Amino acid sequence: MVDINQVMFEMIRRSNSVTTSSVNEIEEIVDTGLEKTEDNIQKIAMEYLDEKGYARSVQNMDMAKKHITESSAYYDTVRVRKTRRMVEDLLQEAQPEELEKLMDVCLLDNLMKVGEKLDMIANRRVEYAVEVVDEIQLDSEKPSGTLMEYVSFQTLLNRYAAQGFHIATLTNREIGNHGRLMMSGFNSIQKQTVIIFERDVVQQ
Repeated sequence: MVDINQVMFEMIRRSNSVTTSSVNEIEEIVDTGLEKTEDNIQKIAMEYLDEKGYARSVQNMDMAKKHITESSAYYDTVRVRKTRRMVEDLLQEAQPEELEKLMDVCLLDNLMKVGEKLDMIANRRVEYAVEVVDEIQLDSEKPSGTLMEYVSFQTLLNRYAAQGFHIATLTNREIGNHGRLMMSGFNSIQKQTVIIFERDVVQQ
């Protein structure tokens, strides 16, 4: 048989509308089981610094050894203070009536989000930017040993992406010299790529 409470637990968690867990940090003294010798204190001090992400400098080592010595003062073994994270499930002790109220809160929250999204779509404003590229070039095709300015297609896209733009359309076209003959006797045709970028205008 389906556990209705468990189903509600999962739906409430997945909605992200309410806080369902709490993280508490507890400091405790951990017994390493090692005899309280200088070598063992040194060893645990290095492990302590590595665990905390601190450099093994002389100053840090001295502070870590002092910390461990003080934690082990009244014991025969090496002890060290450590912080333990405990995650408490706030829904675990909730009663069915409380879960139903939380479900109502989640439903209202999601309805408000949908309303905000629909309002944004209905009042959406965009702005455009146009780039005309004579030849699409990749980073791997960058010529070596040259001082010429080189802008790859990736660089161009990333430049606009950093400003919040994305590609709306990308069209290839050919342009010529309007029927006039070149010195070679042939029409000159040039291929270009027209890229139209768009981004949403943030409304105040």
